[in-house]
Amino acid sequence: MSWMCREIDALGGAVPFDRYMELALYHPQHGYYSADRSRYGRDGDYLTAPTASEWYPRVVARLLSRLVRRCGPLRMVDVAAGDGSLLAGLMEALEPGSNELLSEVVAVERSPAMRQRQTERFGAAPVRCNADLISVAANASPTVVHASELFDAQPVVRVVGRGGELNELWVTVNDGSLGWQERPARDSVEAYFARHGVELADDQIAEANLAATDLHRRVLRTAAGAGLCLVLDYGYEARRLFNPRGRRGGSLATFAGHQVGRDPLQAPGRIDLTAHVNWDDLRQAGAEEDWTELGLWPLAEFLVRAGIADELEERGFGIEAELDAATVTARQEVKRLLDPEGMGSDLKMLVQARGELIDAAASALSLDL
Repeated sequence: MSWMCREIDALGGAVPFDRYMELALYHPQHGYYSADRSRYGRDGDYLTAPTASEWYPRVVARLLSRLVRRCGPLRMVDVAAGDGSLLAGLMEALEPGSNELLSEVVAVERSPAMRQRQTERFGAAPVRCNADLISVAANASPTVVHASELFDAQPVVRVVGRGGELNELWVTVNDGSLGWQERPARDSVEAYFARHGVELADDQIAEANLAATDLHRRVLRTAAGAGLCLVLDYGYEARRLFNPRGRRGGSLATFAGHQVGRDPLQAPGRIDLTAHVNWDDLRQAGAEEDWTELGLWPLAEFLVRAGIADELEERGFGIEAELDAATVTARQEVKRLLDPEGMGSDLKMLVQARGELIDAAASALSLDL
């Protein structure tokens, strides 16, 4: 019997899908994110913008530099920091003046294995590595909070429409194998879909992160004063996320060796599980915490607004650059980030701000408020 079957057996033989996903991803011994191996990059299971190319942290660094000119030194908090790729690239791009530009650098990462990699990577650099948001004290200094693919890796409930009713999908153990069982949806699940005005079509499957709003409120609260929050993730607003014409089978997917799958019960702990974000949940959190939304854009639009073309030009890889191997490589990496058939369109960036960073960020991102 597999470790997951033993866990579910100990919990009564059946668990709702969000509990199963929590175990599969975050079990301290067997969970996917507990393993000390590469999860992203060419040798891992998937690519993320901060690890796909050094140009992503360079452009974020460019944005921070413009904010510093308006607001002074910034506090940087990276949530779901992974192995520290974003922060390492950011500090390298800001050198030699990073000590003056960043008053504090904080990495938040749940995985002990990844926190160990951060410790090894940063060495004597002044980066605080935290296991959770609770341990990150709010600070009145102007704060930039960054979260890449935090929300699509959170546990979700899974439901199916049955003749106007909402049934919840549970994971069971039968004869030593994992399987599905339908049950009437719990009150909290019913309330979530009712709040968003969603009624599933017959046989339509959907997923929802019931804790997304509360989690994002905790993310925003790491800034006690002026703040800018950059959330990069896969997702849609509720009206599109739960539209049966576009996602009748839901958004849940698995990743292993850069291959996409649809069976979350296969090889728990050895494959990544992910489900799209409902951006309306994060917008609700922003409104409750009195933050202003500056935009929700495809990654490509955010990078263009933040100055990726100027960054490419200033580093000698622009239109007039000699077409050598370095130039070709740089342009290919930028193209990957901007690809309208891939990462540049599929990933979205939610930008929220508060206090003096509203006008500063709007100016840096070419917005007219």
